[in-house]
Amino acid sequence: MPVFPQKSTASADQSTVPAEPELTLREKLLLREAQLSQAQRMAGMASWEWYFGGTEIRWSPEMYRFWGYQPDEVSVDLDSVAKSTHVDDLPILETAVSRLLQGDDVEMEYRRYDRLGREIYIYTNGQIIRNEAGEAIGVFGIDMDITRRKQQEQHLLDLNRQLEEKNQKLEQLVAESSAFTYIASHDLQEPLRKIKSFNQLILEKEADRLSEQGKEFFRRSNAAAVRMQQLIRDLVTYSQINSTEPETEPVDLNELADQVCQDHYDVITARRAEINVEPLPVVQVARFAFRQLIDNLISNALKYCRPDCPPHITISYQRNVPEQHQLTIADRGIGFEPVYSERIFKLFQRLHSHHQYIGTGIGLAICNRVMQNLGGTIEAVGKPGEGATFIMRWPVIE
Repeated sequence: MPVFPQKSTASADQSTVPAEPELTLREKLLLREAQLSQAQRMAGMASWEWYFGGTEIRWSPEMYRFWGYQPDEVSVDLDSVAKSTHVDDLPILETAVSRLLQGDDVEMEYRRYDRLGREIYIYTNGQIIRNEAGEAIGVFGIDMDITRRKQQEQHLLDLNRQLEEKNQKLEQLVAESSAFTYIASHDLQEPLRKIKSFNQLILEKEADRLSEQGKEFFRRSNAAAVRMQQLIRDLVTYSQINSTEPETEPVDLNELADQVCQDHYDVITARRAEINVEPLPVVQVARFAFRQLIDNLISNALKYCRPDCPPHITISYQRNVPEQHQLTIADRGIGFEPVYSERIFKLFQRLHSHHQYIGTGIGLAICNRVMQNLGGTIEAVGKPGEGATFIMRWPVIE
């Protein structure tokens, strides 16, 4: 175990204590320069001096390293500093020199090039040196490399510019969406209504002049017009549930589910469907959008049922940890292959032709967008012939 010398507790003769060596003035100056040099290295700074009697600039040892040189490797003066300064920042340097000659302290940020030609952003603080008479005779300056800070500032400016561009594009999309909604709600629907009306009039008033094949053609034309109207309505709904943050409000899911069931009362009765709604909470959501979600899922469950089995739908809720809502809507319908569990949420994606099941392929895309706007997810679990389960999860908003 090492033994370190201990301070004696006994009183010692003053003559035995070594005297502190007397330093010459030059040695004291060298010591202070060494201390200043160490402080500058630790702070990432370097210093310089310029006396107004000439153009020579004295660099500290750290300043040489700062610019990639060995100490005293190069001579520095106002001309060499100007030559290494970025041409766009020369006016900043010229203004600073003029102010220093007038006896003013200066602060500035400008760009210079080091020995390897790399562009460096410099912060300079120059303090006037005065003689005993108070006259300005020179300047003592400190330089600090602020390149990283400037790069970060530029990065933030670039991000802000990109954000501004995205906001402008978003505003344009909102305007285009509004125009589309108006056109789809009025201009596109009107021709379809006329097609349906004229087809129906022909079938009613001119039926005796039509062959059976002719009547079938008009019935198909009517069915196509109905499908087109539904497609337009679904597209309008999809466009209205946009990607901006929706306005939310406390919504009783029990009431919402009951309203949707009332909307589908005729289908539920005709197909002898059983809908089991377990106790549901009041949650903070966008009412219109969330009602559309529940409506689409119940509508799908009623539509994709097995021919030999009345629809059976269960709506349940649980609160997960961390704080997260989970709403589940399950049925015992035809189900689907697990490989399609993500594809069915894409716009216009259908697993069946419209001859088998009427639909536009937009309903589940609407559900997906509703959940995205809530910061949540929707998951589909299916098995052919056994049914499908849709699980919605989203964060609790107090």
